[in-house]
Amino acid sequence: MFDSINLSIASLPFTLLLSALPHWYTIYLAQSQKVQGGWTNQNPRAFVARLNAKAASGKKLSEVEETILRGQAAQQNGFEWWGVWGVAVVFGYLMKEPKASMDYYTMVHVGARVAYNYLYLRTSRRKTSYLRTVAFWAASYPSVAILCRAAKVLA
Repeated sequence: MFDSINLSIASLPFTLLLSALPHWYTIYLAQSQKVQGGWTNQNPRAFVARLNAKAASGKKLSEVEETILRGQAAQQNGFEWWGVWGVAVVFGYLMKEPKASMDYYTMVHVGARVAYNYLYLRTSRRKTSYLRTVAFWAASYPSVAILCRAAKVLA
């Protein structure tokens, strides 16, 4: 089914988009719920900083405000890890990793990133937050596995 497309390279723009989805969702929440008067695109980091300051001051955040902060954190994590995945893809091809292996790693990575974003947005209790941690490590596994193999093959 996927023989005519290089999944791992195609995953690069897709996972970049996937990283931005929680941000766009939180913009929608801020606008529709009029959080702090609605999303402030002139200085979006200040908008998020004000919510963080509210939380740090001990004031109770609404469920929507907490979701916005979690969505922004999910976006940030996605952008932070995007480069790691990109480097792993490049090293996978430098060491001539078989396409079937790269496709497998890609499906694990993308599937786990989807789960991670969902869990980050929806998990508000500490007890269930560990599922998000499992999804994070599942998404990280392919990058780490490829880079470890490359370290051996390209020595």
